[in-house]
Amino acid sequence: MADSAAPPLHLGFVGDSEQQSMEIEGQGGELAGSHVHGRYKKRSPWPSTLLVDDEDSSKSTTSGDGDEWFFSDSDSGSEEDEDYENQATLMMLCLFCIPGPLPLFLLIFLFLDPFTMGASPCHVEAMRHQMPLFMRYASDLATKAGRIGRFGRKDRPTSMRSLKSGAYPPFTLNDFPRASCDYDQQIAVLYSIPDIKHRGPWPIMNFPAFKTGYHLFGSDYNLADKSDVTVSNDWDCSNKCRCYPMNLIQFIDAKIAGYQRTHPGRAKIFGFVAARDSLKPLRNYVYKRNIANCEAVSVKRKTGVARLSLTSPARVISMPSRALIEFELHALSEDKTSGDDDLIIEGCTELENMFSSKSFMRNQRMYGQRCALDIKYLVLINAMEARVDIKVIRVPAHGVNLKLLAKTSGFSNVIRLFGGTVLEVGFSESFAVAVENSNYLDLYIEGSQRDDLTPVQKTRYAKWQCSFESCYHRVEDQVVELGDFAAVSVKITWKSYETH
Repeated sequence: MADSAAPPLHLGFVGDSEQQSMEIEGQGGELAGSHVHGRYKKRSPWPSTLLVDDEDSSKSTTSGDGDEWFFSDSDSGSEEDEDYENQATLMMLCLFCIPGPLPLFLLIFLFLDPFTMGASPCHVEAMRHQMPLFMRYASDLATKAGRIGRFGRKDRPTSMRSLKSGAYPPFTLNDFPRASCDYDQQIAVLYSIPDIKHRGPWPIMNFPAFKTGYHLFGSDYNLADKSDVTVSNDWDCSNKCRCYPMNLIQFIDAKIAGYQRTHPGRAKIFGFVAARDSLKPLRNYVYKRNIANCEAVSVKRKTGVARLSLTSPARVISMPSRALIEFELHALSEDKTSGDDDLIIEGCTELENMFSSKSFMRNQRMYGQRCALDIKYLVLINAMEARVDIKVIRVPAHGVNLKLLAKTSGFSNVIRLFGGTVLEVGFSESFAVAVENSNYLDLYIEGSQRDDLTPVQKTRYAKWQCSFESCYHRVEDQVVELGDFAAVSVKITWKSYETH
């Protein structure tokens, strides 16, 4: 069939299934005819401005060219289902694509209990660390062999579609695994529950949160110090210094899963999720809310899944070989009027990157007694920080609804930086995004204004997108014109904290 007959695929959906097999532990894919560039491939930046004015309020504000930036907070489960489907497909294909005994060892590890096979905990951990590399290797070979492709839902072969509705449905509230941070309970959940690796994100150990005294990670990450990482705590990168790339973590998404509400209505979530690295082992928050500004989230009734709105870290999170994530989340239901709160999950775990030489994505889950915490993140090899500073320099009388999204280094995952209503000139925010060296940061800004004075309500709407190539010490400034009703100043500053 001619290439022209193939339907175009739109990348970058959040909340809908990611339709690229490479994104299981994935890398951004190359797609001919798409605005999304292939990884490690230089290309001209996007058009700097795309405008659409006076559209009906009933229409989607991300139609047409903006589809690849569309995300839906209401669809929290379908993305995971696609991950399990692709993993199962790769497991079936690995027997045909990879020679030698490696596929057999993989299938033994996936489908049988390693401990009953005589494996020690150290061997099991080593196998778990090798799994992302194997899955990427299997995907690469399978794609080159033409055995697996980027199928749309309607075009996916019957055998692939049947996997989703077959043996590995996601956990529901009735059978969701639950465990305290006790070591034996965590081991039992991770290695004794059948199919746990296929019915949710890849499970990892949840260690107890630090309170006082001795802790396994206490000295390595200075857990007794609960201070925040701030930009002022870090050194400036001088033009005279010699900068080096870093291995960095970029968080994409965080969800609670398996949470069973005790009261009706939306759940109010507050608490924190923070990372600590070897660069400066202080709390670098990616989610932080107190009771006063708790987040009201809609929880899926069947699976107990709810998406959290992540925030930008104070600076990029370094990961030479490992980094720590710690968390404490509480829930307060809508009908509660007292100050009581419920702890739903707390703990910490160490994220490791010991063997990979290429950037990749991971989706992992930590199980607790009342729910689990799912985290999706990129590990970017040879990367630097893109400091994105925005300032609103023109707004209409009734304000503007502003949305700022990003993609990094060719990955199709959408990073939500900002979304809200800006009422006055001078509003400013700063964000830190990890970007591979000699790769691109893609920014998307969308603005809309509601005019309530017209007989038929219409939304004035405009959008802008542009790509910026990473480069040490470079500073780039642009003024983004959102139609004739709003304007935003954008400043990109590139830097590395690894200097010699």
